[in-house]
Amino acid sequence: MPAELCENRTKNDLDRALRQLLEQKPLDQIRVRELTALCGIRRQSFYYHFPDVCALFDWSLRREAQQLLARQEFCLTWQQATTDLLQYIARHRRYYQALLENRGRSGLRDLLSSAMGSLLAQTLAYYRRRCGTAEDPASDQAQLACWETLLLALLESWIQGDLPQPPEALISLLETLIQQGSVGAAWQNLA
Repeated sequence: MPAELCENRTKNDLDRALRQLLEQKPLDQIRVRELTALCGIRRQSFYYHFPDVCALFDWSLRREAQQLLARQEFCLTWQQATTDLLQYIARHRRYYQALLENRGRSGLRDLLSSAMGSLLAQTLAYYRRRCGTAEDPASDQAQLACWETLLLALLESWIQGDLPQPPEALISLLETLIQQGSVGAAWQNLA
């Protein structure tokens, strides 16, 4: 087996073990010996790839960002993409709670920025076409930054369990808010 495939397999195994342990305990309580025992590898193999558990978590987050972006490509609407994102996060809630505990909202922003940026730009373009409003790059950037901040705050509260709604209810709420904003934008364009 080529060395690169073994290396990726080991890293992927360690990532799965990390996620499994995060279901039971906080990141700062996870030890290398626990990870290696779950993977059936020696401690030296772990240290060949990562200097510590935090470095494994960093690698895992970079991989997660790529996977989230790839998941968005298969969604046709912003509602479908957001529902998929929320359902995925719900299945991996403890992983995302560990992200918030260890990296804060900026860590969540870093992880979701590519996927959310694409999603929000598509949403803005869709409602712009529906309302017949003209493109305004400066206004669009400000609006996208505002939406991203609102969505991040909503996601953070939802991940932490402050918002008990299921993904579908949150999507419905978001759609209502976006539609109300779009109607307001359309009214502004009337002579």
